[in-house]
Amino acid sequence: MSWFDRNNKPKATTAFPLGARLKGAVLIDSMPFKLAGDAFAFTCPEGPQIIEAIGVIDLGDGSRLHRLYLTDDAFLQIPTTGPTDTDRNVGDVSLFVYVDTINPANQSAFRRWVEPGSLLGAATYTLANREYRRIWGEGPDQRWTPPVPFDENVYKSSASTKEYDLSLYSMLYERTVETADRNELLLVAAEDSGPNEFCVSLALGVPLTLADFEIT
Repeated sequence: MSWFDRNNKPKATTAFPLGARLKGAVLIDSMPFKLAGDAFAFTCPEGPQIIEAIGVIDLGDGSRLHRLYLTDDAFLQIPTTGPTDTDRNVGDVSLFVYVDTINPANQSAFRRWVEPGSLLGAATYTLANREYRRIWGEGPDQRWTPPVPFDENVYKSSASTKEYDLSLYSMLYERTVETADRNELLLVAAEDSGPNEFCVSLALGVPLTLADFEIT
């Protein structure tokens, strides 16, 4: 291969699961949420949702989390395992909708969110008078568990070049919804996206089956 050929090779394109692509669309079946009335504390996105960005979190050992960020402040989370991008198994898919954002005043205030005894990592988390139980960690008897750190690469304009990356410190909670066939999830994440760029996001969601949504 000549020098010219080597320097003009196209960049490798990141493969996303279930045929997902930037500027593609996701349609979620909203009927189960309508039938549940106000049992859930979030509103399911209506109509086709454009995939505005895709985040990829490498969990190691061939496992990844793919996040399809949608038009209406929501994202579809798709875990995969497998040796290559073209040979991956899809795990349990979840829908999350952002419901609140907290902006720490400075880095010290942000760090307090990930220190022992903070809300992020407590055995329970209360949001809008609803109590959610911690899923991750060493069980409900453990009063506090460190949030799980993730590094996320975000692709927005090209599947071959990441737009930016950020560090996440996350904890997952859930509550039982008696009138529905699935529990409600609460994902709390302290996000560090660069110098003096911090926030804590709260997203509510539910597990989905592959029959609950369509990616085009």
